[in-house]
Amino acid sequence: MSWSVHQIEVGMMKVFARGIAFDGKHGVYEEERRDGRHFEVDVEVTLRDASSAESDALAETLDYRHLAEIVVEVAQGPSRFLVEKLAGEVVRLVLERHGQVEEVCVEVRKIAPDVAGSPEWVGARLTRRRSA
Repeated sequence: MSWSVHQIEVGMMKVFARGIAFDGKHGVYEEERRDGRHFEVDVEVTLRDASSAESDALAETLDYRHLAEIVVEVAQGPSRFLVEKLAGEVVRLVLERHGQVEEVCVEVRKIAPDVAGSPEWVGARLTRRRSA
């Protein structure tokens, strides 16, 4: 038996941008806000349908450039104390601006923080679904 496109249930598409890098003056401590730190952000969204997998049309998906632009906008915005707040701002803007997004997950990493044990990075991840 062969399958036609019409017999396949519409799925959900994941679109993501990983490793979006920026230097920002965010952090709890004054020297972090004064001198700045290096950050990386991953953004992954789940779209309501996967029609772009068949159509090959950019209009039927979310251009990942928009995800990167939102991260840069938040990064260049007001100084924030917590990486959790940065993640929350990115999540909020993605959901506000892109109605086709069902769920968004944002991970913000502060690279080489001045922390005991010298971790490679520390961070926070926030996932939110659009309310029904």
